[in-house]
Amino acid sequence: MISPLAKIRIVDDDPQMLDSWKFLLGSLGCEVVTYSSAAEFMEKDNPEDMGCLLLDVRMPEINGLELQDLMNEKHNPLPIVFCSGHGTIDMAVLAVRKGAVDFLEKPVAVERLLESLERACEYDQKRRDNLSQSSIERKKVESLTQREKEVAKALADGSTNRAAGLNLGISEKTVQIHRGSLCKKLGIHSQVEIARIVDKYLS
Repeated sequence: MISPLAKIRIVDDDPQMLDSWKFLLGSLGCEVVTYSSAAEFMEKDNPEDMGCLLLDVRMPEINGLELQDLMNEKHNPLPIVFCSGHGTIDMAVLAVRKGAVDFLEKPVAVERLLESLERACEYDQKRRDNLSQSSIERKKVESLTQREKEVAKALADGSTNRAAGLNLGISEKTVQIHRGSLCKKLGIHSQVEIARIVDKYLS
């Protein structure tokens, strides 16, 4: 089932196809926004809204594959499901290599379409959840004192508290105090987790 929080964008130059898909997905409770061209989509769509893009390939001025390239250039990570009556195997392979979730052929079975859109929306939700988690984690790292960051780096290679202290010119007891403090702030417990944080944020 497609999340009710998801917004399905549809870009297709065929007004009948837009109306048909909008009616179908809307009847299932989905929020649907339609665009008749790639240019209109780029101008009006808000990439901050969770969901995915159902995209035709053959369109005037900017075709679907070109729109995908533009989105990649602008670092717009919105998941794309292509659906075309004029696709080729090479075209489908290229689109998927560039990040498309699926490449469907018109006419497409409703169940197949919904499965692809659901997968794309789930992918986008997980990506956003990961970004949110990374943001929270980064703020925790930023809350560390300079000395706590130094202790974390000294411990990241697996050094003992004593070895880290010798490296930093402080006592083993001081290392233990700072280690306990940084672990509490970050919500972690092991030296492996310290190493991961250092590799991700402090290297």
